[in-house]
Amino acid sequence: MLNSVWQATQILWSLHTQPEEASCDQLSQERCDSYDITVKGQAISVDHYEEDNDYSGTLVVIHGMSPKGKRDPRVVQLCYALGKVGFRVISPEIVSISQLTICPSQIQSIADVMHVIARDQTITPSGKIGVLAPSFSGAMCLSAASLPELKSHISAVCAIGTFTDVVSVISYLLNDTNADPYGRFIVLKKIVPLVCEAEKQPLLLGALEAAIRDNLNEVAFDAPDNEYHRYLGNAPYEAQQHIHRLFNDLTYRDQLLTEGKVKLAEEIKALNILQHIHGLTANVFLLHGASDIVIPCNQSERLYRELKELKIQSNLVVTPFISHGDTRFHFHQIRDVAKIIQGFAGYFKSVANFAA
Repeated sequence: MLNSVWQATQILWSLHTQPEEASCDQLSQERCDSYDITVKGQAISVDHYEEDNDYSGTLVVIHGMSPKGKRDPRVVQLCYALGKVGFRVISPEIVSISQLTICPSQIQSIADVMHVIARDQTITPSGKIGVLAPSFSGAMCLSAASLPELKSHISAVCAIGTFTDVVSVISYLLNDTNADPYGRFIVLKKIVPLVCEAEKQPLLLGALEAAIRDNLNEVAFDAPDNEYHRYLGNAPYEAQQHIHRLFNDLTYRDQLLTEGKVKLAEEIKALNILQHIHGLTANVFLLHGASDIVIPCNQSERLYRELKELKIQSNLVVTPFISHGDTRFHFHQIRDVAKIIQGFAGYFKSVANFAA
């Protein structure tokens, strides 16, 4: 356990002193090997991080919803930090996730990738892997780890800022003015093609894409010269009214949600994480930002209660130190730092126990 505590402490320190984003590209180029693995006849690109240390186990890190995919700076920094303390880290590209789509088929896609990695004795000598993922990907990984063909290969799952009830999260993102705009844009990108008139869809999707790019480039939504406002300014007056309604009219968005839930009924049912975790045998570590404005922390709190009722070994840490699905930690209060270290140490110990 002492080694796991040391690993957790070193990782938190590495993330606390992480380099600027520009250095992340250099990190991914210099500190990882990139190659393809074959999954059901398809080539899947993976990044492999590993230092010349004693092998502590194989970790699979699934990226979140960012067009940068496995090269998202937060993912690169986390993988690099994990590799430095003895883990063999495999970070695959899940194309549908980097395309900002939400669909139940991602559960099986992730499971297929993890199954190949776990069964490759060169990568995973013990046949057991640990899994770590942020946000929506975290819930997908928990579901994948519960599948009969995979669960015996998963030692532990760490989900950062994940969800339990997809409907309540979507409702929060669309209707709460304090919710994160990026999450709202992704949800609207899913709903607009289902419920809006066909002739309006290209217009509205174009506006959403522009707003998403602004967000990814850290350009404020209300900046008058951002891509979204240039797109809006180039549209005819009537089109501008449709766009403005989508982005600013809560009543209209609630109407879209009501109609969308009908069209998405089967997908919503399939994304019910609680129906999947009954088959889970891995240990679970849930980490959530206390002020997460994409997925509220009550989602992880509810999931933790369900896991406990199912007698699945699990740990929950809710902390003010991180934002949504983030890997960046900031030291202010020793008490909370200790909780995070303890949570990660338990997770690492579960992975290391099966690494031999």
